[in-house]
Amino acid sequence: MKLLRIGEVSLLTYGPNKLFDITEKMAQLARGVAEGVLLLQAVGSTGALLLLPRDQRILDSYEHDLWDLVETLGWRHPGNAYAHLRSTLIGTILALPIVGGEIPLNGMGVFFLENQPAFYRRRKIVAAVAAANAP
Repeated sequence: MKLLRIGEVSLLTYGPNKLFDITEKMAQLARGVAEGVLLLQAVGSTGALLLLPRDQRILDSYEHDLWDLVETLGWRHPGNAYAHLRSTLIGTILALPIVGGEIPLNGMGVFFLENQPAFYRRRKIVAAVAAANAP
C-alpha cells in the first residue's frame, strides 16, 4: 500500500442525533484509485462515522432510536457526556475499500452523526487514500 493523498472534508451540522450524508464526498476521494482503501477520521470527540442504508425511513428511525442508546441526563460531566459516549460507542474512524475506482456500498451510505446540541457547527473529517500496487 502506498499513501496517495490526504484530504479534508468540511461540513456544517446541527444536532443532536442528526445524520449527514457524506457518501458523494467520499466517492470523489476514491476516484482514480483502482484498488485501495479510504481511511476516515471524524475530528473531535462527539461526532461519529457510520454506514447505513440510504433509506429515509431507516435514517429517521436511527436518529430517533439514538435517544435510547445513552441517557442524556444524570452524568457527572455536565452538558454533553452522552455525546462523548455515543461517539465512543459508534466510532470516529471508518475504513472503506476501493474496488475498481469505487467504494462498493451496495445501497449503503456513509454518514456523519452529529451528537452535539448545536446549530451550524463546522465539522471536519480527515481522509487518507492508500492504493495497492501504486507506482
